[in-house]
Amino acid sequence: MGMTAQESGTIEERARLWAIRVQDPHFADWDGFTAWLEQAPAHLAAYEAALEDDRWTEDLFRSAPQPAAEPIAAPPSRRRWVFAGTAAAALVVVADGWAVLDRESPVREVATAPGEHRTIALADGSRMILNGATRVAFSESTPRAVELVSGEALFEIRHDARNPFVVTVAGTRLVDAGTVFNVVRDGGALDVAVAQGAVIYAPGKAQIRLDAGAGLSRASDGARPVVRKASPDGVGGWQMGQLQYDDATLAQVGRDLGRNLGLAIQGSDAADRLHFTGTLVLTGPPEQVLARAGPLLGVRFVRGKDGWTMAPTDAAPH
Repeated sequence: MGMTAQESGTIEERARLWAIRVQDPHFADWDGFTAWLEQAPAHLAAYEAALEDDRWTEDLFRSAPQPAAEPIAAPPSRRRWVFAGTAAAALVVVADGWAVLDRESPVREVATAPGEHRTIALADGSRMILNGATRVAFSESTPRAVELVSGEALFEIRHDARNPFVVTVAGTRLVDAGTVFNVVRDGGALDVAVAQGAVIYAPGKAQIRLDAGAGLSRASDGARPVVRKASPDGVGGWQMGQLQYDDATLAQVGRDLGRNLGLAIQGSDAADRLHFTGTLVLTGPPEQVLARAGPLLGVRFVRGKDGWTMAPTDAAPH
């Protein structure tokens, strides 16, 4: 039997009240909140809809004082759910399962230096392979909730339909559906490419499903995501010493080269307007890699005191 209009309205009102209460830094009724969410699937849907309602969240957070940010490595005295980005960001709760960062357990941060690769085995059997200049945060007691703070990581996930794996990137949730996928975070910019299975970008009313062979790029926090094709064989190719591109900007290529080679590489304004399709091989010393890549990209790499600069040549990228 379906809900009456009155019952639906009551649930929506209750969801809004919970959404307001949990933003309070002194909120402690997490057990009651969890029990209410688990009473019916409609409760979770109503709660997420309340978080996405810009009309009331903007008014709320414009007038309410914001709590001071807690250091990510300092476990607070009570259980806290992870809210990524602004205080109005969505709770990391998906479908029938839960993926939350348990703040009762110390949060572990792992960082790599530029040019360094590192593989992290999670307790659930999943793996994270970190590229250079990358930082992730997670709790070992809740390994299916990870934050990519910066950089690039390849995720090889053991699928569990009742407990989806969630990666939070710049305030956006990426939910796995039995997946091998690569994620890049560069400030507010985000890029996702799927090799196996599927990833749900920003689950909710405007969610986007990315199946194997699909990718998505977002230029900044507020930018519109753009869906594109991705070669499944090329996803995460950096760990095998290859970078594959399909109409990528040279600004992106330069950032990728810098992350993998451990170099600071900047592009000139002219170089940033150029695009590249093809494969770059990363084997050999960094100077040799740049010497090979320059002609393919239609640039020359100039070394200065603060790193390398990509300067365009007369030749267009191949």
